[in-house]
Amino acid sequence: MCGVIDLTPSQSVAIYGWRKPLRILNWKILLEREDLTFKKLYGIGLTEKPLFILQPDKMAWISEKRLELDDVILVPKWRVHVTRDMKATFVDIAQMNLSSDFLQHTGVTFEDLVKSGLTLNLMMLLPLTLIAWVHLGLHRDFLTDLTDVQSHALFHIPKNLVLQCVQEHTHTRNIDIENLV
Repeated sequence: MCGVIDLTPSQSVAIYGWRKPLRILNWKILLEREDLTFKKLYGIGLTEKPLFILQPDKMAWISEKRLELDDVILVPKWRVHVTRDMKATFVDIAQMNLSSDFLQHTGVTFEDLVKSGLTLNLMMLLPLTLIAWVHLGLHRDFLTDLTDVQSHALFHIPKNLVLQCVQEHTHTRNIDIENLV
């Protein structure tokens, strides 16, 4: 259910101008104006919380082209999934330099990154630590073709240590899952 938010006088003027300043904004009014994007509203001081009140469905923001890929870092509580919701490629994600914490918080997994185009050679575009990659779900099968040169370039350690780290984390994760069952 869409809500109504109150505007400050300066926000009202920024949205409606001097002639017809209203002190409220709702989703219907927003949709009538193509210039009222998330970026503009955020730029005039409307933060994540009031914008969520205005429209709590992140997919409505996305489908109406009001929320863009580079806006997702401003709304972490919305948990916008960059690959499923925003259809971002791995190169798009790498250009944003998203942290592994942000990716995990929004539900992005290593498999999501692979589906979006991640390859061994492209891993360098997103400068994450080995542990960060492992926490996202890096697995030994993906590392089959990893060379020592790539291993040193990516993680600054030999390939055998990378594989050992991934194996130990996978083993630990499997034990944790077994203890939950």
